[in-house]
Amino acid sequence: MLFAAVGGGWLVAGGPMRGAADAPLTVDADTAAEHGFGEPSVEPMQFQERLRVGGIEKQVDLSAYVMTTTHEETGAAVVTVSLPGWSVGGVSLNPLTYAPLKQAVTYVLPYLPMDTPEVTWAGEATVDLGGESVTAGEYEVEGDAPRLVVARETMDGDTVFAVGVYSAERPGSRDAVDALFAALTHG
Repeated sequence: MLFAAVGGGWLVAGGPMRGAADAPLTVDADTAAEHGFGEPSVEPMQFQERLRVGGIEKQVDLSAYVMTTTHEETGAAVVTVSLPGWSVGGVSLNPLTYAPLKQAVTYVLPYLPMDTPEVTWAGEATVDLGGESVTAGEYEVEGDAPRLVVARETMDGDTVFAVGVYSAERPGSRDAVDALFAALTHG
């Protein structure tokens, strides 16, 4: 359900949507260590789903990348997802590229390699994502669970998401996430 009903960009004509992300959104081990994070793990992922959106059914076959790393001292974690952009004439056909971030997040979180509880929109913040200033969504989780910050950008044709998991009670946790977001590279 990665692409179910998220708005514009759904290709009506033609056969299945197939694509592969060009590269992961990641950071090298030395840079991660400089920011207190462990060595990043990058895994390719395959999605093969048959979806119905607006009365139109499409087969979606895509290859994506997921990167994870954690910060032992603060308990923070960063997970990235790189999805194909499916662009035609320089315009992305991936509906997650243009969907409101509040909505797009609900389709991305279930695919992360971690438990993804229900989240509540808590506002927006500006973050540096790989050298670009972008608007990120802030999310709260019920109870004592950590908070999430989610940023999205298009890089080299891929639609990329960076998810930072941090604790508001642990000093330096959010700062560690922000520092790693800034150091991420695509390719």
